[in-house]
Amino acid sequence: MQITRELALRILKYLLDNPSFYFPFKIACINFDEDDELYDVLILQEIFDEVLSNDEFKDFKLIENLQHLDLETLQLMSKGFIEKIVYDDDDDAIEQIETSAKEYRNLWKREACESMKIEEYGFNEFLGGKAEGFEESLEILKEHMHKIGKVKIG
Repeated sequence: MQITRELALRILKYLLDNPSFYFPFKIACINFDEDDELYDVLILQEIFDEVLSNDEFKDFKLIENLQHLDLETLQLMSKGFIEKIVYDDDDDAIEQIETSAKEYRNLWKREACESMKIEEYGFNEFLGGKAEGFEESLEILKEHMHKIGKVKIG
C-alpha cells in the first residue's frame, strides 16, 4: 500500500515514541531499488532524521510483516475490518454530504437576506446555515480522509 511521505514520518515518529507498539508492516522507500540499503526504513531516530531532512525519501509503501501478531495487533486489525464492513464506503458518506451541501446551497437565496418578511428571512438563514454546516463538515471529512490517505482533496 502506497503512503505519503507525511504519513511515513508520522508512523515513524509514533513508533519511536511508542517502542512497545507492534506495527505489522515494514516501511519501504520506493525511490530506491529493493537491493539498496535505503529501501527498508528502519525504526531508528537517525533514520527518522534522515527521512525528514533528505528529499530523496519521497515515496513510501507499507509491506506486510505479520510475524508477531499479539492481542493488541489482532484487535486493531479486527477493528479495521469491522469498520470496513459496518461503514462500507467512506466515499458514500462524502457523496451524501456533498449532495446535501449543494441542495441547501441551491435553496438559499441571496436576495432573501434583505427580505423584510421575517419568516422568509428566517427560513433563508436556516437554509444558509444548513448549507454552511454541510460544507464545513465536508471540508473536515475530506481533510481527515486525505491525512489518512483515503481520498484526494479536490
